[in-house]
Amino acid sequence: MPDQTASFQSVIDYLDFKEFNYNAEPDEFRVTLTMSGRNANFRFNSRITHGGEYIQVTSHYPFYVREEKLRPSVAELITRANYNMPLGKFEMDMKDGEVRFHITQIIGDQPLSPSVIEKLFMTSFFTIDRYFPAFMQHIHAGYTPEDAIFHVELDINAERVVEVYPKEASKPSSQGKPKRSRKKGNRNPPKGEGETLL
Repeated sequence: MPDQTASFQSVIDYLDFKEFNYNAEPDEFRVTLTMSGRNANFRFNSRITHGGEYIQVTSHYPFYVREEKLRPSVAELITRANYNMPLGKFEMDMKDGEVRFHITQIIGDQPLSPSVIEKLFMTSFFTIDRYFPAFMQHIHAGYTPEDAIFHVELDINAERVVEVYPKEASKPSSQGKPKRSRKKGNRNPPKGEGETLL
């Protein structure tokens, strides 16, 4: 069985090497810290659990879905996000609306290495920061869960994006030059009219 104390010390050593500010709770084999992303500040929790079998990292959003009627649609958003998730998962507490990202690694018989610890922390950090706009767009801007996830996963959805206009629209007209309007007055349309909206 893995040594729970040794695994916890490996996490402490990694955080010290990276010069993170953190709070350690040795009795619970837990550390907490905050990291600042592009979109917000996120709280992280790392624990050695189940007698040393697992290391779990949870990262928490700085908001709660307070409005109960929104929680089912946020749960749909989370389900859509988790579908393409290669590692870890989003979770929501349906009682209070807390949203977090949760990732777990089996420690096994080998010592917990700095590279594994870094992968867990960095995967959590980049994932929770990346999907933050999707939650905000749905909760505050009225995006559907499908649209919110589609926008945040544009790199994944690139092959599904199609041109708005058919190719025929770019072909020259066989009718020749367009006819001029017979109406008197200014022939130039007001600014904004006649433009193509993309």
